[in-house]
Amino acid sequence: MRSVLESLQEAVTQQLRQQLCLPGASVLARRASDLESQVAATVQSALGLCLIVLDPRPQRVATAVPGPAFLEIEVTVRVIENLATNDTGVGLLAAAERACQVLHLWPLPTAGGDGTLHLAETNPWTTPTGQAKGAVVLDVHFLAAGSLAIQTGR
Repeated sequence: MRSVLESLQEAVTQQLRQQLCLPGASVLARRASDLESQVAATVQSALGLCLIVLDPRPQRVATAVPGPAFLEIEVTVRVIENLATNDTGVGLLAAAERACQVLHLWPLPTAGGDGTLHLAETNPWTTPTGQAKGAVVLDVHFLAAGSLAIQTGR
């Protein structure tokens, strides 16, 4: 059974695939517990321009509601440009901006989805440490929020 957080990750991945409009760019989900997705992310990031939806991370929880019910969940899209092999005509900044256009204020299609996905208010873009040689990387941070953005059952 797929978790609510995995469903959110997959929905964000699909939205980017359908709406990004960046020919030649790869979009995939990377699950920390799935070796196959980690290998795919590594291979794709070497092929030019790649957007990877990382594992969603709960940021705030409603403590008085059974579930648990998450009030905010961080969703990070990692944009990787391999400078030597990127022949898409689109660079790192343009791809990150396009991801922001596609996902900012996007209504959540998941359970309890009365909220939206929006850019993080502070530090919406960060540069992760330990970048691969020949590649530039940006992490674009979004928050899934609503009255009860995601609620899991017991």
